Amino acid sequence: MSNPDLDLSTPETALHAFEDACRGGDRDLAQRCRNFEHEAELLLHHPRARGNAALPAADPAAVADALEREWRQARLPDFLGVATSVAAVEHFGGRFFVVTQNVRNADGRTFSHRLYMSHSEGGWAVLRPVPAYEAPAEPKPWWAVWR
Repeated sequence: MSNPDLDLSTPETALHAFEDACRGGDRDLAQRCRNFEHEAELLLHHPRARGNAALPAADPAAVADALEREWRQARLPDFLGVATSVAAVEHFGGRFFVVTQNVRNADGRTFSHRLYMSHSEGGWAVLRPVPAYEAPAEPKPWWAVWR
């Protein structure tokens, strides 16, 4: 895939572009599928996105720079033999969405996971996985426990 062919028009095409770039070892192309400014905004303004962990007040640009540095230092994800499809896209707030992705590994195991994505005039961007535990969006009534 060459840079002019980068398709970020839908959540699925953006995820596949990211995966293909990682498979090819092209960190710069994979980074074009990310948006660190949006990820910083997500972390600073939406506690559920960080698993309700406390985060000190910070400059969004500094957080975005730190996220980009962390990305540059980490190994690229390994998508060799992995096939994925988008099962659901849910609006999270503002420009942010939670995408449920079905994954089939090379050994045939399947699972689903959720990750945050954003949408802007530049297209869709891959942000970060949803924390393993998400607090319920609204509290359930006491009698709902027995359902």
